[in-house]
Amino acid sequence: MIGGERPRAVVDAARWLTGLAAIDAIELPAALDEIAQRIHDVVPVDLVTVHIVDELDPQGLTRGYCLGPSAAAQALAPLLTPEGVDPIGVGDAAREARQPVVWPRIVSEPAEITRLARLAEEGGPAGALHRLLLDASGLAVPMGTAHTPDLGAIALVSLSREAPVPESAIEALVPLAPQVALTARNHQLAARSRSIRQTLEAVISSSPMGVVVTDLRGRLSLANRAAAEMLGMPLEPLLGQSMRRVLDDRVKWRFVNPEEFAERVRAVFGDPAREATLEAETVDGVAIGVSSSPVRDAGGGVLGRVLILHDVSPARDALAEARRLAAERAMLLEGESRRAREEMGLSRAAHMLASAVTPTDIGERLLEHAHRLVPRCEKSALLTVDRTGHIVPVATRGFSEASVERMDYHAGEGVVGRVIVTRRPFICNDTEADARISTRLTGPEGIRSFMHVPIEVGDRVYGLVSVSSTEPRAFGERELRVVGELARHAAGSLRHALRFEQERHIAETLQEALITDHLPEAEGLALAALYEPAAGSLVGGDFYTAWGMPDGRLALLVGDVSGKGVEAAGITAMVRYMAEALSTHCADPAELVGELNDLMCPRMPDGSLVTLVLAMIDTARDQMLWCVAGHPPPVILTADGGYRRLDDPDPPCGVFPGIRFRTGAEPFRAGDALVLYTDGLIEARRRGAEFGEGALRDVLMERRDDGPEDLARAAYAAARAWCGGRLGDDVAIAVVRRTAVAAPAAAGSRLAG
Repeated sequence: MIGGERPRAVVDAARWLTGLAAIDAIELPAALDEIAQRIHDVVPVDLVTVHIVDELDPQGLTRGYCLGPSAAAQALAPLLTPEGVDPIGVGDAAREARQPVVWPRIVSEPAEITRLARLAEEGGPAGALHRLLLDASGLAVPMGTAHTPDLGAIALVSLSREAPVPESAIEALVPLAPQVALTARNHQLAARSRSIRQTLEAVISSSPMGVVVTDLRGRLSLANRAAAEMLGMPLEPLLGQSMRRVLDDRVKWRFVNPEEFAERVRAVFGDPAREATLEAETVDGVAIGVSSSPVRDAGGGVLGRVLILHDVSPARDALAEARRLAAERAMLLEGESRRAREEMGLSRAAHMLASAVTPTDIGERLLEHAHRLVPRCEKSALLTVDRTGHIVPVATRGFSEASVERMDYHAGEGVVGRVIVTRRPFICNDTEADARISTRLTGPEGIRSFMHVPIEVGDRVYGLVSVSSTEPRAFGERELRVVGELARHAAGSLRHALRFEQERHIAETLQEALITDHLPEAEGLALAALYEPAAGSLVGGDFYTAWGMPDGRLALLVGDVSGKGVEAAGITAMVRYMAEALSTHCADPAELVGELNDLMCPRMPDGSLVTLVLAMIDTARDQMLWCVAGHPPPVILTADGGYRRLDDPDPPCGVFPGIRFRTGAEPFRAGDALVLYTDGLIEARRRGAEFGEGALRDVLMERRDDGPEDLARAAYAAARAWCGGRLGDDVAIAVVRRTAVAAPAAAGSRLAG
């Protein structure tokens, strides 16, 4: 079994992602090496491997490595190459399986045995590699993007048996994999772009056509040998000079009509966006055709100007081919750039949708990203369908209030209803030409084209997302793919949000039912209790309860169930009602807690437990019996000004069956007060420091003469002031004060949270 030590956490996720995006290595293997180094900063093992596949050549892999400082890792370095066969195949196994792979002992894996045997047959260092991997363990996760789902993998390898790769490293790698994939893909595309540019420059330098390039300021920036030969003069010494000056001082004199030629060329350079062709004859009798065009970036901006010089007749076809290749290259680069922008936008949208916690927030963020990623989207809406088939909007953008009120549909009726029933997208290219489209909504809004994409959550249709435009034919396959990806991400977020809302509602209902509304009245006792949930949560596991026992004593129970939500509320119910039922025949706290423990053990979920303190107060004998099971110690404030901690805890309930608990006995006379509380009170934190039992003692001693209700409120207020707001954990406090025997009974109270 691979070790369970958790990987080192990323201290600053935003800084880590920024550093990942800032990698500027020129060569692809170097970029992958740096990515591997950044992963090694998160999970420091002997070897981190990042490899990606060239989709144009599925057999071509590029790899990046980061080796740890150990001697074994350094000995492995000569055996690793950025290209070719990887001698450690855990990364390839993860990519082929398309899911995380764990190899507790690498050399025992059939795939690795086969790989080493093949390496030995080829004359490779299989023996040395086998010795280095004898105690090695590894794991890997696949990575990909929307366009390249099988991009590659991230692998971690430890060469030490004493420090195997922690399996929990998968938890660190899986959320990093999409960002690593995007960065690796961007560098792969950049490497491909550099290769294309180098190829193009090589073609230009060896081309029989003359090529002259100027920058945006009109300076001569490139001239090939063919251009110099056609003009009959060296051009390389003139690079960097103004093209107008070069033209007037040197070039025009090489033509039969120098002033006419110069005037025509100056006219071309006078308009940066102008395309022109001209012909002229040199003094050597060579007819040269000059084609001039602006150089533009992917966005259409002018970067400079290129002049192509050629013999008019034989080079004309070659020039046309060069233009075609240049246009195709620009189109390919623009397509790659657009896809990269879309992938990055979809990645951001996925993160934003995943952070939303309510269906309304998810809807607003879904529409926000639809407008960002779909260029001609002017109006949008998210509609949901209930179990009766009624379809209504959850979020809209760009629609008037009157149109939103008209968005009332039923499953199976109209285009919206059919999309819900068939679960298939629908695209309308022109509402004025499509007889199936009702103008009830499209007419007043001026909608000419729209697209509906269903959103499926689990096995049911949650609703649909609609994008609209006032232009006809605004949406096609690309837009459908983008909105479909957004709908898929939204569906995952909605699944979690709906499940969270349902569980929270159930747990809130359970807890409201479980928190005691009225404490019992007991002669000679005044009671009060307080419950406050943790900040950002309405459902916790802390509880209190009190009841009268058959022999006239008062039982007071305060406890804390591990966990939160419905499961914790259910355990709370069991503890409360079992304890009260057991008190009918168990007069001793330890006996009652022991029986409660034996009943709870087989019913507790794995890893759960209950801490509690049970007090039984006998006013006739001025005595209190108590038992503590893994809980913070109760406190007694004595009438004579004393302060006692009842610190004699036994183990928690629900963990160890058959154990014996102990009962403590304390005098409880007129004027004494008993304070029971859960650990959320003393563990309130401010800059890492706890409120603590010392601060609790101070506030209780200061307010010792207050009534039970004021005393409980004062303790909670002090802890809250300490942490500067609501506490990070639930808090339950119960206070009972012994009054004079002759005094009238004081009604118990529950403090509102």
